[in-house]
Amino acid sequence: MWWGKVARRAVAPANAKPKVTVFTCTLFYSYFRLHARIETASPPSIRLLIDGAAPMQQAECRRLEDGIAHEIFIDALIDPDRFPGNGYVELTLGNTTANFTLDRLLEAAKFENFSSLFDPFKAEIAGWIAAHGPARPNLLDIGGRARSGVQLSEHFPECDVTTFDIVPDPGVHVVGDAHELSRHFPPATFDFAQSISVFEHLVMPWQAAVELSRVLKPGGVAHIFTHQTTGMHDMPWDFFRFSDASFTGLFNRYTGFEILRTQMSNSMHIVPRAWSEHYRDNEAAVGFDCSAAIVRKIGDATVSWDVPVSDILTTAYPRASN
Repeated sequence: MWWGKVARRAVAPANAKPKVTVFTCTLFYSYFRLHARIETASPPSIRLLIDGAAPMQQAECRRLEDGIAHEIFIDALIDPDRFPGNGYVELTLGNTTANFTLDRLLEAAKFENFSSLFDPFKAEIAGWIAAHGPARPNLLDIGGRARSGVQLSEHFPECDVTTFDIVPDPGVHVVGDAHELSRHFPPATFDFAQSISVFEHLVMPWQAAVELSRVLKPGGVAHIFTHQTTGMHDMPWDFFRFSDASFTGLFNRYTGFEILRTQMSNSMHIVPRAWSEHYRDNEAAVGFDCSAAIVRKIGDATVSWDVPVSDILTTAYPRASN
């Protein structure tokens, strides 16, 4: 994440833009922890301030082996009733100081982990715009209602966004099922598409891949974000978890795609709540919260799966009242 980008969320010096990545910014009861990486050869000085005062804290800066970056850590005890409040992290490099507000750092940490391939996807859009002059690309946001208080389409002001979701909600343009995209849109309608935390809730994601191929234009690019390791949620409509290798089964020449890039991020470990000898060493196996792919349409799908969702499920998908 560039300081120039974080300027939407924090204050950055105008004459220096090292790359900063926020891995952790969180509060657990009264314990605050910040873990970030800053790409600078010179060690920065850091401290946390809440309402102008420095709480009890320990700040550490570690030079990485590459010699061009440092990891920074802050551990502090704070009053949770005053968090994030008027709190900020003061970071000094030489004679330059930048103040990063806590609410913006919290947002940055969530954004960094949540958007594992967001920047490369945005680069694909920028390349399209550069090639097509003043034209604006059409982007389909699948499952894009502001379900967690975030309207993801707002991250694409350069596109004409159509937000598609299974339930009506402010900001949703078309209501429907991702298994039936071609019932709602003509063939080859969109230049781009994104799906954030949706595919794990599709009972037949392979059908959604075929449907996506039908509504994307030739050469259209999609960003699919889902999960490889995370707890069950939205029961009983939680069906799948995806590794980076699993995208090969969904996006291939038969469904009309090629995979440009995959990535898993935000590592997690699964620890049994009730331990037994059977689970010994299982906690050493790593999983990843985020699993994502960027795919490009290279042709029409040559397969189909014409099975109505209603023939598979005995429960209805969530409704707005849920």
